[in-house]
Amino acid sequence: MTDGEDDILARVIDIAMELRPDSSGRIKLPTERELADQLGIQRPTLRDRLTVLETLGLLQRVQGSGTYLALPNSRFLQFYFGVALKLGFISIDQIQNAMEMIGREMAGAAAIQASTADLKALEDLIDQIAASDSLEDVVELQFELHASLARACRNPVIVIVIDGLSSVIRSVIANKVRIISMVRGAFERNVEAYRALVQALRDREPELAREAIQECYWLWRREESKISILNISE
Repeated sequence: MTDGEDDILARVIDIAMELRPDSSGRIKLPTERELADQLGIQRPTLRDRLTVLETLGLLQRVQGSGTYLALPNSRFLQFYFGVALKLGFISIDQIQNAMEMIGREMAGAAAIQASTADLKALEDLIDQIAASDSLEDVVELQFELHASLARACRNPVIVIVIDGLSSVIRSVIANKVRIISMVRGAFERNVEAYRALVQALRDREPELAREAIQECYWLWRREESKISILNISE
């Protein structure tokens, strides 16, 4: 995309920001004719730029209603990171490293912002993980635990980031769950690490919460190293 194209998109968004959103948070744009006149460009050129916004999930065309700007859903990001992982542009280790950095900040923020309902939801998820005998269910429950922690931060940016990374985060968790399933007592240690995290959140101790979630990640790495040592021994 050229600088000129970027400028047109920026001007479209600037015009939209002067308008009031509707009850669902969408901003209705002027008609193509009106918008092209305001920007001083041809309608085909405008239509091309609007298609870019639609591809990014920032624009919605509603038949009989008009064209709206809105926050994109996370499907584009999920697709982007999913393809990047499959094509080898990013690795499971890189995703895990990013997940750990984000997770520490989520834990610290949640220690300050989490409500009683948030803490109860996290405890319920941990209980379900402890009781589950299905690896697939454990993967989904552990992902939901991270998503719930993100929501407990009361920061919509964090929620969007975790939602956008959801497919690759599930890949990391699935890989780790598969590995720890081969080590005696690893699931129990994993559950206890999560319980320590929730206790730190209840105590409103941000630094302890960061340390607790880091222990969850270190546990994954320790159990993985045990498998590696066993494979070398064999």
